[in-house]
Order: sequence, then structure tokens, then C-alpha cells
Amino acid sequence: MVMPRTKKAPGQAVDRRNGRRMVLDGDHRAALGWFVLPERRPAWPASVLSALEALRGDSVADLLTAVDGPVIVRWLDSLARAEVCMRRADRQPVVRGGNGQVTEHPSYGTAKAALAEVARCEAQLGVGALNRNKLGVTFAAAAKSLADLNREYGPEGGDDDDEPDPRAIPGSVER
Repeated sequence: MVMPRTKKAPGQAVDRRNGRRMVLDGDHRAALGWFVLPERRPAWPASVLSALEALRGDSVADLLTAVDGPVIVRWLDSLARAEVCMRRADRQPVVRGGNGQVTEHPSYGTAKAALAEVARCEAQLGVGALNRNKLGVTFAAAAKSLADLNREYGPEGGDDDDEPDPRAIPGSVER
């Protein structure tokens, strides 16, 4: 029986494609600090700061490192820009265009572009269930093994119905 060679420890491989992926030791969060906000004039709105606090409290924050700081800033700036533009446009949603025609407020376009950037940043940061899944982040509470599912829904662990299983009745009609 031929056994495959074990991969070299992180950082020890000659070619970076051969070794194991980098293993984060848990101290990377301290390196992030957890992330000191740069000064902004005007300051970010409270809703943007609450989004940052939600990110800090999320389990995906354990994966972020100091190099993710600029993406976090771009995400927060885009959230703030979208909020300001939507507020401005919602005050007067329809305006007169250059030729006197009725058109939507131009700030809606700016908000749309800002929200597109927000979505790109969220994909990189792993914000949202689908983005976490795409990055391969799973939660232990959500990840059930096949044995757990069999135990929960199997013959000995499932609900006891009053009706017998039609497959077990002799002479039952198959469809």
C-alpha cells in the first residue's frame, strides 16, 4: 500500500502551492487591533458604526487580519455614501432634467454604485450567509453530520406515527 506524503508544515514548503494553507494562530485578531477606525469628516452615521459593531461581533471577524482593513474602510465608506445619497434622493425623488423632462434624482445612481461596492466588499469580507458559504466558513451549530440527521430522523429517533409504513404492509398497492 502506497501512502501519500504528508504536506509540509505551513511556511516550510519550497513552493507555496505544495504546503498547507496558512494556519491562523488566534493572535491575528490582536494584530488587527480589532480595527481602529480612521477619522472621517463628516463622521460615519450611526447605522454604519452599528454595522461595524455587528461585524466585530460576528464569527467571520475571527478570520479577518490587518490586511483586510482597507476593505473594511471601503465597505464602511460605501455604506455611508449610499445612506447619504438615498436620504438626499428620497427627499425629492423626481426632479427636472436639463431639458425640462421629469427624471429620477441623480443621487439614486450614486447610491446604486455605492451599494454595488458594498456588495463586492461584503463578498470579500464574508458578510452574509451566502458570502460566508462561498468562502468556506461553516458554523458548528449549523453543520450536522449524516449520523446526526440519521439519529434525528431515522427509525429509532424519528417521530412515532400512528400509521404503519405502507411499504411494510403485505399486499399494499405500489404506485
